[in-house]
Amino acid sequence: MGLFNRNSNKIEKARVVLELRSPSCPITAIVEQDNRTAYFYLYGDHEDFGVKSCWIRNLSGAPIDIEEKLMEKGIPPMLTKEFCKFPEGQKTLDESNLEIVWLEEGDGAALLENGEILSVIPSWSGNGGFYGYARDCKGSAPFSWELTEDNEMHDRVKRAAEFLASWNEERNPFEFLQPEILNYYDDTFGESNRYFAIDNSEWPPKGLYLHESKEKTIFATVAVSLRPQPKIEMYYENPNEKNRIEMGFILQSEIENKHINSIGSCISRITAIPWDFVTFLAEGHTVEFQTGISEKFNYAVLTNKLKVLPKIKLADFRGANVNFLWIVPISLRERNEMIESGSEGVLAKLDNIEDEIFNLKREEVV
Repeated sequence: MGLFNRNSNKIEKARVVLELRSPSCPITAIVEQDNRTAYFYLYGDHEDFGVKSCWIRNLSGAPIDIEEKLMEKGIPPMLTKEFCKFPEGQKTLDESNLEIVWLEEGDGAALLENGEILSVIPSWSGNGGFYGYARDCKGSAPFSWELTEDNEMHDRVKRAAEFLASWNEERNPFEFLQPEILNYYDDTFGESNRYFAIDNSEWPPKGLYLHESKEKTIFATVAVSLRPQPKIEMYYENPNEKNRIEMGFILQSEIENKHINSIGSCISRITAIPWDFVTFLAEGHTVEFQTGISEKFNYAVLTNKLKVLPKIKLADFRGANVNFLWIVPISLRERNEMIESGSEGVLAKLDNIEDEIFNLKREEVV
């Protein structure tokens, strides 16, 4: 038996109007509509992200009450009359007029109609009864909030569109940023002996600087900071202070070629974590670091707090700080202590052993 709405019109099965994969994260944006309402969705490949939804518009007259019975059947509800700027309904969406713009982090997106924002799902959607913003909504509705003229999303969507378009210009952002960072590393550590691409031929490009001497081998990432990390704005009041990173690693002594390659692969995997898993890396976080050099030190803490670590100050990029995090190898026991008691205690002990942190034959500090 078919489902019927309050006007006895059969509810059609929702159809996909537009679909686009995020360029950075394992997330797909989908626009769907039936004959009553239209919704914007973000579907994550991982359960942690799940599905996020935001009402776009009603396509027929708005109900007075929330359509709870339809929701129980998994049918998208119309927005109620009190929250609709157009309570009589609007025309169906036409794919030829629509465009999806991904925010720079890659975990949020906007739907535009003829260049004007209809709906935005930012990273914090799905928390505290917030679904996203919609142009045609009034106030803080159950399935979307009003996109007011002063909402920061207008600027963010515009900047994101400009950033994506800039990759088609004669000199793309990487071609500006790469030499700037490499020159800084050359001035700070000494001229690079080698340089590797660590992007696995995927967008955006990123590289690895390498400086070798008899005393130390230094690795440092190049252009990871092209993209702001996902989810940062859910945890920090000023995301621009934490959302862009580069990373480095120092080892006492020269390294065999096979180990240089394995370290490069490890660093490449770490740099992909924020976007592959829709998360972020920051001071005190721990990661796997299986280089094949040591049987004991197969994890690492990301930090720039230890006194012996070189202080790196890269230029800001797109109005945001670029934070440099050193990859400091730690053992499983040291990592477990950080997880149980916080990173501060182990970092203090690592600080006491000074440049022994660059030695993979050192003693554990816990």
